[in-house]
Amino acid sequence: MTDKPSVEIFNSWDLYKNIVLNNWMRHEQMAQFIHKSSTGLQLKVLDLGCGDGQMARQGLCDCQIEKYVGIDLSQDALDHLKRAGGLGPNPQTVLGDIQESIQQLPDQSFDLVLASYSLHHFQSDQKLVVLKEIRRILSPKGLFLWIDIACLEEEDRSGYLSRIEHEIESKWILMPPKHREDAIEHIFHHDFPEKQSWMIQAWEKSSETLRPSPSNIQLNRRSVGYRDPFYVALQLR
Repeated sequence: MTDKPSVEIFNSWDLYKNIVLNNWMRHEQMAQFIHKSSTGLQLKVLDLGCGDGQMARQGLCDCQIEKYVGIDLSQDALDHLKRAGGLGPNPQTVLGDIQESIQQLPDQSFDLVLASYSLHHFQSDQKLVVLKEIRRILSPKGLFLWIDIACLEEEDRSGYLSRIEHEIESKWILMPPKHREDAIEHIFHHDFPEKQSWMIQAWEKSSETLRPSPSNIQLNRRSVGYRDPFYVALQLR
């Protein structure tokens, strides 16, 4: 999927900065989750849908970044990332689609893969393909941090869209009305959230050698680093 319209909303930096400043998409909690998962480690990092690198920069501030590669569809965002620094000695950026770009990376070449608010732009079958590629490029003891929007277990996509529309209209009141409209339109056209259980099970299935067991299930419950009615952060191995 090369869905360039899905990133157009974030080319408006006033809108994007407003979301981050007001913590409407829990950027503070997600950065804390990344920080807790990575502090003190020396890592080769792949950032899928990196944007301007703000989430990674904040979350990885206390780890040693040996290598950083960020993939995004927005050249403007990648330019911001390069100018800001703070992501290792020589951060690399790739302008392109996640699904296509990750296929070009070598096996077991990263210790940490970060996907923050990026994989929900893919349909379910496309997510499965990307997850297999993430599994392939992770080192044997590598870690995958999956931060995303997520449906409740009892609802489908239409239920999520209805709830998030109400959330934006009633809670994002400091955002100009036109920006709220743009955000809602973007979500309705380009966001395909999954249930938390689907996300965990899909990761399990991405490894052909893994056989689910009671111990796997217990581990997966501990893998949830953050969850609220709209957003989830998973720590997966």
